[in-house]
Formats: sequence, C-alpha cells, structure tokens
Amino acid sequence: MRAFVTRGGIPTFISKREEEFIESMKELTYKKDLNEQQRELAKVLTSRGVLERFMDVDKGIYYKPNKNEGV
Repeated sequence: MRAFVTRGGIPTFISKREEEFIESMKELTYKKDLNEQQRELAKVLTSRGVLERFMDVDKGIYYKPNKNEGV
C-alpha cells in the first residue's frame, strides 16, 4: 500500500498495481486506449478521487491524475 495525496491534501491509499497504472499514464489518457481491465481500474480510481474524468467532444472520455503537486 502506498499513499497518494490528491489535490486538497487528502491522502488516499492505493495498491502497487494501481500505482503502476497511474505511473504508466501520460498527462492525459483516453479511455479508448485502455484495455478492459485498465478501464475498470480507472473507474474505481475515479470513484476514489485519485483520477479525474473528463469528456472531450472530439476524442471521447479521458482521465488524468488528481495529484497534489505541492508548493
């Protein structure tokens, strides 16, 4: 387990598999580029506030980490 600090300073514990998934993401990761397992993982992480989900009219749904960059 690792602590992931979201914006607002809220620590959220994530598993090693979830951490590897987040680290493999680019700044923006489109849902169409993910496999089924990664899509489900992104859905769970979004519900926990670790990822943010956005909609682009042209390219579809994309995710980006909700990470606290610090001062």
